Amino acid sequence: MKKKYIIVLAIFALSLSACSEFMDEVPSTEYTEEMVFTDAALAQAYVTELYNNIKHGAKEHTLDGLTDDAYFTHNYGQKAVNEAAAISESTLEWFNNDNCPFKWEHRYKGIRHANLLIANLSKVPEKTGYDINRMIGEAYYLRAHMYHELVRGFGGVPIIDKAYTIDEINDMQIPRNNVGECLDFIVKDLDEAAKYLPAVVEDSHYGRVTKYVAVGLKARILLHIASQLYADRTINTLPVNQFNGDRNDLYRRARAAAIEVIENGPYKLIDCSAGTNVERAELFKAIITDKKNSEQMFVRSFGIESGEENRMGLWHGPNGYRNWAGTTPTQDLVMAFEFEDGSMPQGMTQPGDFVVGNPYNGREARFYATVATDGNNWGRPRGADGKVYDPTPLGQLQSGFYELSEGGTGIDVELPNKTTISFQGIAGVDTRKGPIEDWNGSWTGYYERKLIDCAVDAQYYRQEVPWTFMRLAEMYTIAAEASIELGELEEGAKWLDVLRARVGNVDTKTAIAKQGKQFNQADLRDFVRHERRVEFAYESNRYFDVRRWMIADQTNNKPLMGILVVGRLKPGQTAGRPYIHDEEKYEYTYYVQGLGNENRKWDNKLYFAPITREERRRNPALVQNPGLE
Repeated sequence: MKKKYIIVLAIFALSLSACSEFMDEVPSTEYTEEMVFTDAALAQAYVTELYNNIKHGAKEHTLDGLTDDAYFTHNYGQKAVNEAAAISESTLEWFNNDNCPFKWEHRYKGIRHANLLIANLSKVPEKTGYDINRMIGEAYYLRAHMYHELVRGFGGVPIIDKAYTIDEINDMQIPRNNVGECLDFIVKDLDEAAKYLPAVVEDSHYGRVTKYVAVGLKARILLHIASQLYADRTINTLPVNQFNGDRNDLYRRARAAAIEVIENGPYKLIDCSAGTNVERAELFKAIITDKKNSEQMFVRSFGIESGEENRMGLWHGPNGYRNWAGTTPTQDLVMAFEFEDGSMPQGMTQPGDFVVGNPYNGREARFYATVATDGNNWGRPRGADGKVYDPTPLGQLQSGFYELSEGGTGIDVELPNKTTISFQGIAGVDTRKGPIEDWNGSWTGYYERKLIDCAVDAQYYRQEVPWTFMRLAEMYTIAAEASIELGELEEGAKWLDVLRARVGNVDTKTAIAKQGKQFNQADLRDFVRHERRVEFAYESNRYFDVRRWMIADQTNNKPLMGILVVGRLKPGQTAGRPYIHDEEKYEYTYYVQGLGNENRKWDNKLYFAPITREERRRNPALVQNPGLE
């Protein structure tokens, strides 16, 4: 009989300090299954390694590049999906990327490990310093998390609740369960996890899941399956992807779970309402960039010396700092942020639209936390090669073209209407014509700020910013959305008002009135969807939201747009090198420009992801999602 081996990558050590990550890795070691489940320390290491099967989004490629919120600068992997090209079971593009959170092969490998743990952890002998019950709870939670990702990506999937051996391969060839059965299985796992998991964990175990993380994930998946996509019978024509139960019951259960977390969990919304909108922005941004705070529910921590790295500053930051500008904000996202009084910006939504004067002044705090625009302070001085172009102490983004009275060169700027203006000046250091790295740089004219510790010299160093899988704000939006879908509008507005007040925004009724809308279900439905978009921008939510709401035919059919900034000297003003942003000296014009990098269009087949041809060959019982054969 062949022995079965487990590769244990992460050995958990009680000596880790509170500032260390429990996911720190050491060289791998082989152990047989029999060995692992006779020692609590090895079992704990196996559970710890299971966390690596939950895929975080701190990568160069992100799910947001597949939405109307962002464009992936380097145009590989995601372009074909955004253009609704020949995506199929044999042409997978992004869907076969290792960073895809619902990649079939990887999630089912993780599920097999979870099944092994669930089947064997109760046999592990007790050992001082190790909590077997918590390990059991973690295994149930992590299995549920992987299934929830599969369901959000593919719809109904096969439920496999045991670790099959090679001799049982034929037993694995089972058809897809429908989404209702998958939902029941996930909820059952989460309820089981909650029985074993503690409400809080000590600092040395920070990042491990708790009881209220399980309750929070239950709220998320219940809301997800209650949504329109799973009730539709015109576009969602595959029975395994259709929910046939009581959607209102799902909304009620989702709201109840979210409220349980809000009212009984150990978390607290962080008050970001003090000071100017820019000061509030920094408080809001810290919710994401802090290593630990009261709003985080489930995060993946990163060190700066060992283990998996977080290089979001390098991957997404400005090219004038020798970063790569990987995922950049679109004009469409920029226009989604309110002004401080609750009104929405007007115009600037079509190529060729333009405005003279800064269109970003007076926006709500979350805008400045999320998007970096021309003239913004980045947060650290330039490197030696950049200071000659930008000597400001915190680095001012230069993503436009600027006139100089001396020291410039001939600049030709083609406007969106195809006319060209010429003057003596310079191309900003953070443009694709900049003097440091003209091959990296944002096409959209904007840079992402939210996930980046801007004080870190990202060209050389990692950042310690965690990846947030779940935070308390999501529970407020779940309670609000479920209430609105149930027709309980005042209840929905109540939860939104708490969330909005913590960043200094006006209440829901005031904002809706400012936007010319009514306090009715249809307008509140749009409002809560807008709230989720701006609150969770770049946290990998929008990809799933536009699908479950069935609005991707609107959001993903829009042309890709960015901004072109031109700064001309006002009459009587002079300026030489180095250029410094100055609204007293310069008249800035902001032109919306269409970007031909991606010809975005939507195909309804992309509401669900393709199952690979290889998986269907291995399991002939798998039915492909419609249009993806």
